[in-house]
Amino acid sequence: MAFNPPIHASSCASSLRTTCSAHGLSPQQFAALRDAAASAKDSAYCPYSRFRVGAAVLGDDGSITAGANVENAAYPVGTCAERVALCKAVTEGAGVGAAAGRGFKAVAVSTDGSPPASPCGMCRQL
Repeated sequence: MAFNPPIHASSCASSLRTTCSAHGLSPQQFAALRDAAASAKDSAYCPYSRFRVGAAVLGDDGSITAGANVENAAYPVGTCAERVALCKAVTEGAGVGAAAGRGFKAVAVSTDGSPPASPCGMCRQL
């Protein structure tokens, strides 16, 4: 059974309320996560695709860690923004296992495209 989470644009007020309510996020947490993901696009290294992606993860402790996609000439050696953000958070001590009480609560992804892009399969598995 595939898990296909809904993709919501943060510009729709009712969608924002529904998303926050369903995932236990405050509107302030949602806004901070969205803004961190959008800002992270500025550090994307994507000279081949020119497709900037920023991501931000919200730890159970309220911390926000951001990352951007990093491409490599040898496809598919590049790394998606979601994986950069998650790995950075783990190596900095956030979200190291839900059993330790430090898991992740949410992830935001920002691109320049419309409609919004969904994380790839590899990122969903991570």
